[in-house]
Amino acid sequence: MQYIAIKTEEKDGKEFYTVNAIPLKNKNKSIVQKIPHPLGSDVLRYETIEDAKDAIVRAGFSYILPDGRKGTKPTPKVQKTSSGYDYSQLVLESIIDKVESSNSTVAAAAILALSEFPTEETFDILFNKIGEDNDAIRKNAISGICRYGNILQDKIIQALKSSNWVTRNSALTCIANLAETSNIDLEKFIIPLSETTNDTNTIVQSNALTTLGKVYQTYQKNKRV
Repeated sequence: MQYIAIKTEEKDGKEFYTVNAIPLKNKNKSIVQKIPHPLGSDVLRYETIEDAKDAIVRAGFSYILPDGRKGTKPTPKVQKTSSGYDYSQLVLESIIDKVESSNSTVAAAAILALSEFPTEETFDILFNKIGEDNDAIRKNAISGICRYGNILQDKIIQALKSSNWVTRNSALTCIANLAETSNIDLEKFIIPLSETTNDTNTIVQSNALTTLGKVYQTYQKNKRV
């Protein structure tokens, strides 16, 4: 088990809690975020010690408090029901803990496993991850969303308006995949797709045009059936 020390720092008369961190970069070598890591040379600052502890645990590590005490996220309790043990919360939290792993293979696997749990919390995570630069993470998130496309249409349409062009492009991929599914109300996608053909990003524009054509063709075909 690896630990990250939480240290205190005073700045402008205010106390902060700091942890070592590493930068995560996209394919253009631009830093997209920093995450806690024992070997990190960068620093993350938090206003409360609880925020620092939560960030470390989400990154998959344990922590050492400023007073030297060690800690980690407690293992979820397993509930016993009349028919046996309910491990759902234990399994779900174990998976969520690895979603932000610094190892992209581990994170992608966690996203894939997460799609087995159709909840509001997991849907929010999946939609957040369709904006990732890592192909495996992004594709697994898209796959998970498509799996529940019949109940996530509104969220997919909302994603078309994201400030992140990768998220918008991924939402288009979701729609294109769902166009092959007969139990989807494709008409709901037509106007949003038409609007997206004017996207500021040419990659998104191109994808929107192709997806709009596919959706409309399938929509017309379904009307004739």
